Amino acid sequence: MARKTVASDYEKERLENIKQNQEMLLSLDLVPQVRRQRKITTESDQKENTSDNEWSATEGGGGSRARKIKRRATIHALIPSRRSKRLRGESAEPTTAAEERVVETGDVSEFLATGDAFFAKEALASAVRVTGHYSGWVEVGVMERLGIQGNATDAWESEGGGKFSFKDPLGTGKPLRKQRGMAPTGQSVARYVASKLLKKNPNAYFYRHTEPGVEQWTGDWTNEERDVFLRIAREFGCGDKWGLFSTYLPHRVGYQCSNYYRQYVIPAGWVVDDNYRIDSSGHAVYVGAHKRNG
Repeated sequence: MARKTVASDYEKERLENIKQNQEMLLSLDLVPQVRRQRKITTESDQKENTSDNEWSATEGGGGSRARKIKRRATIHALIPSRRSKRLRGESAEPTTAAEERVVETGDVSEFLATGDAFFAKEALASAVRVTGHYSGWVEVGVMERLGIQGNATDAWESEGGGKFSFKDPLGTGKPLRKQRGMAPTGQSVARYVASKLLKKNPNAYFYRHTEPGVEQWTGDWTNEERDVFLRIAREFGCGDKWGLFSTYLPHRVGYQCSNYYRQYVIPAGWVVDDNYRIDSSGHAVYVGAHKRNG
């Protein structure tokens, strides 16, 4: 039976360093250049193959080894130097007053644009304007089918009331972190907890679940879903309580609505929300107060 070879600590470290170097080359987009250069150099070597062999025979040198040295030298010459200005002996660019303010305060908002400043007037004319808050409740049809009370207070009190706690949302008397194994295999604790709050806290339930028996869709949103999204945003506002908001979109859950809002609705200029700014790449950046109400 062949003996199993166990890599030494040194070998493991060497392989890890090789892996990190390869990842760095990929991140700098140098690997494709190196491969192209290798191909060019190899073709050049083939053309010079005869003279190399003649040199090897007459001078006693290694033709193959010479080509390898030449190829390596070409590859190293191709990779640009990434030494900093300090290492090159040059003075660094002075920081601007705006950059110094960012260092002192951590506030980068002055490098971001408001929706009004970023989008064209024509786009803004038809945009929905919101304050970042949803003022509605569960969609009426869903509420009636599932027997959910007509407002948050009644829903909470009718299902036992009590003081809500993120640490113990089900009111078991034990923090979630100490309730190991409470969720079924393959289901996260957050999703399991939400499934128990349909009538007591619909916002928490619909943030992670569709109406019972209704399929959850994934992938691109349809134009019809976009139109419904904007209609509800215009009527009730949006920006929080995404579980409740999602009850108007039967095949989507709250976190999908939140992601769609951040990644598509705001960057497209369909909704203007002062809690967001737009960066130079057109991405939405949240600058409002951080909340924990979905």
